[in-house]
Amino acid sequence: MKVEERPVVFECEGVQLIGILHIPEQPLAAGVLCVTAGGLQYRAGCGRQLLSLARSMAAQGIPVMRFDRRGIGDSVGELRGFEYMEADLRSAIAVFQEHVPELKHIVLYGGCEAASGIMISAYQLSGVNSVILANPWVSDSMHAVVSSRHYYRKLRDPRFWKKLFTFQYNIAEYASSFFSSLKSKLFSLARTDHGSSDAIPRSEIPFQERMLSGFQKFDGPVLFLKSGLSLISEEFDDLVSNSKVWQRAYSREGVKRRELPSADQTFSTAVARTEVNAAITDWIFAMNKISH
Repeated sequence: MKVEERPVVFECEGVQLIGILHIPEQPLAAGVLCVTAGGLQYRAGCGRQLLSLARSMAAQGIPVMRFDRRGIGDSVGELRGFEYMEADLRSAIAVFQEHVPELKHIVLYGGCEAASGIMISAYQLSGVNSVILANPWVSDSMHAVVSSRHYYRKLRDPRFWKKLFTFQYNIAEYASSFFSSLKSKLFSLARTDHGSSDAIPRSEIPFQERMLSGFQKFDGPVLFLKSGLSLISEEFDDLVSNSKVWQRAYSREGVKRRELPSADQTFSTAVARTEVNAAITDWIFAMNKISH
């Protein structure tokens, strides 16, 4: 199938954002808006995973949009972090719908911080009918007890050491995510200390609670992708297993989970990319049946 890759420039609260649309010759009714994670990533995704996904799905008739949020990649503006991406997503959705009028069902897809941001914002976004969340990020000092208990268990597990010494864990990616989060926190503190009048308003509610609240309010189908080699994904599982409220939300009707045992946090291998692309494509085809 012929696919057009169309660059777009659009506005979000007075600044310009950059995106790429993948428009099949005969687009299906359900399409995917890919949300970029934090750190140094941009619209191609870590290891070009989002680009690979977009081209694979578009070749099968699924329209896709990738874009850089404010302060990321080629988009200008101030980086606001995954907790405050609602306006960026709203602008991207409008552009997606404008360029692909056949769209009836928009699915948001993101991993790590992007998955967390989607959980916070999706319920407020008109046109979003479903979400796909890969290995959501939940780590900070608030969960030190949960994390320490989790890692103490891991230290006693021979399988952990085997994976560690055979380089199955992507340690560099975890370090990158940690320093990205630390940089964001220090930046926020610096602005507050200097009493900047144009400082970005920060919620006093921990972002994990905002994730839960948004997740509870979102009433569309949800697919969680679990990477078997991701410590970040296991930490999310610990959060859910240690909270009855999270368990109720996670086990409700319409919430599905797909295991990807050989994948790491960023789907960095060819095998992992093939697995995650297949999982997401299967979900979108199911959404297309609902759209009709």
